[in-house]
Amino acid sequence: MMTSAISSAADEAISPIDALNVAWGLLESGQSTEAASLCRTILRSDAAQPDALYLLGVFACENGDVRDAIELFHRAALARPQFPEAHYYLGLVHMRHAQFEKAASHYRQAISSAPGFLEAHCNLGLVLNRLGQPLQALTTYQEALAIREATEVKIGLAECLQRLRVTPSLSHLRPLLTRAISEAWRRPEELAPAVIEFLLCEPGVREELSKAACDVRSLSDWNEDRLFLALLESATICDVIFERWLAMVRRTLLDDALNFESIDDALLSLRSALAQQCFINEYAWIMSVEEAEKVSRLVEIAKLAVDSGNAPTPQVLLVIASYQPLSSMPFADAVRDMAWPDSFRSVIRQQIDEVRQEVDWRAVLPRHTVIDQDTSWKVQQQYEENPYPRWVKSSLVPAPLALEDRLRTQIPHARFQPMRRSGTVDVLIAGCGSGRHPIESASLYSNARVLAIDLSASSLAYAMRKSHEMGLRNVEYAQADILRLSVLDRRFDLIESVGVLHHLADPEAGWRSLLQLLRPGGFMLVGLYSEIARSPVVAARQFIAHQGYLATPQGIRECRAAIMGADCPEALSHLAAFGDFYGLSACRDLLFHVQEHRTTLPAIAALLDELSLDFVGLHVEPDVLRRFRTRFAEDESVHDLYLWHQFETENPSTFVGMYQFWVQKRCA
Repeated sequence: MMTSAISSAADEAISPIDALNVAWGLLESGQSTEAASLCRTILRSDAAQPDALYLLGVFACENGDVRDAIELFHRAALARPQFPEAHYYLGLVHMRHAQFEKAASHYRQAISSAPGFLEAHCNLGLVLNRLGQPLQALTTYQEALAIREATEVKIGLAECLQRLRVTPSLSHLRPLLTRAISEAWRRPEELAPAVIEFLLCEPGVREELSKAACDVRSLSDWNEDRLFLALLESATICDVIFERWLAMVRRTLLDDALNFESIDDALLSLRSALAQQCFINEYAWIMSVEEAEKVSRLVEIAKLAVDSGNAPTPQVLLVIASYQPLSSMPFADAVRDMAWPDSFRSVIRQQIDEVRQEVDWRAVLPRHTVIDQDTSWKVQQQYEENPYPRWVKSSLVPAPLALEDRLRTQIPHARFQPMRRSGTVDVLIAGCGSGRHPIESASLYSNARVLAIDLSASSLAYAMRKSHEMGLRNVEYAQADILRLSVLDRRFDLIESVGVLHHLADPEAGWRSLLQLLRPGGFMLVGLYSEIARSPVVAARQFIAHQGYLATPQGIRECRAAIMGADCPEALSHLAAFGDFYGLSACRDLLFHVQEHRTTLPAIAALLDELSLDFVGLHVEPDVLRRFRTRFAEDESVHDLYLWHQFETENPSTFVGMYQFWVQKRCA
């Protein structure tokens, strides 16, 4: 059929338009070579046929022939001045090679010819973000949102909002930011700093937050503020000023709950959101002895009401829930079955229902290996007591892509060999924590089948509950030790282990264990702590050891209070920039971990060679990549870990989270 179509086109038995239709059909059915052959036949009759040139450009793109693709798309655009698809593909090729200015120019030409071209708007927004122009990117994404409220548009808008330098002139973006964090267009934790900056920019807010006291009447505006309430309900408050003020609000509401004559429903939304916030941060705020006594009185009041067959007031229960989880109360069962307003029902669901669901999931958790090594056991015990991270909502994720295409979108400068595999992509998340990582990864890759393992049954139960809640069916969870995975009779195309190997007694041994399960040509995403960036954490661990703070809830609270105090050593002041400082389990992971290794980029480079791994690329923020390319302009410099080490030495906070990088296993 294909041969006769080509022959007929050559003999002019069918029209060029019919031949092009055949070529399109061949391309869409996966017969790219046949489609390209037919296009060449057409071009022998008409060397400037724009659709044939365009199709050959698509074929060249698929085969990685960048120069040919660019030439063909340029010829197509010259032959047909209004050819938005050709400009779109030119933008795509340049974007994949980090040529963002050229990409932006072609996306603008595509939009000029086709204003409703949603994908061109999205990609223009993406490259503008990477060029450090979030305001221009925001405008582009807002135009796209008016075309269609697609997932990719919402993700892009949230990325712009996350990166904006907030000023009072941007107050008109408040409704958009409220939607972004409420609907989790990106992880709420990533949007939280922007939300806090928006709130602090508003007139009179800083003054109100700096007051030494507050009364119930002053809180009515906050009770109606959807952006503020969404922040409390979605992410840990990572700001010293806001935390101190919220702790004061909690004390004020505690006193109000004990004043039976003044208590009313006016602040029910605020009380509920504050209770949810305290549960999310696991009651990390310091509590005075006087507060503890008052809370005990409220617990007795609530218990007496339940024992007498009455319902405690929601206000009393919400204050209790702001100091300790309702699941720990002796009257939890009775309270759960009572009728409550919706705002309080959300707290019941969070603090009773979901806690019990995790107990149920833990009972059916598969176990793939024993956990019998000393360090593994200690790390397991830490995360049984403090599952990490505690999260509420997962980010929206774009439409799934093939593994290699996804890698190109995440690392514009990625350099790797094609895997030459199709069908199901087998993914191992080695150290999945509480599940957000595997849940997001399972949606990123086409035809992904994910196995997620962790030492901690508590973390895995949290992950299983969230996966079930979201309706995911392609993630399998199991308890296992990375060092014992040789018993696993499975192989993987992709292994992701972020923030895990540095908690092993021997990170290299763990890495080697994982590599045994990785297919030749397969990829790894690895995250390791930076020796340079973690210097404030090292100083804090020394401070903790000297002061004798224990890795208990009260010890962590006291340590946090000391670090936030006025007489805190200067070396520890940078800890407030770490998001993990603001939650109980997160702070234990940050400052009290039972095992932590740190490394440098030169050490990683040496180890990659020893492990027969090829470096694919570092995962860095667009602004970091721009500054690096300004410092080291050569094209290949971005793949040089020694140059990145020099850059990090000059900019010590570059990898304050950790190094995250992709590698590929060499084929034998």
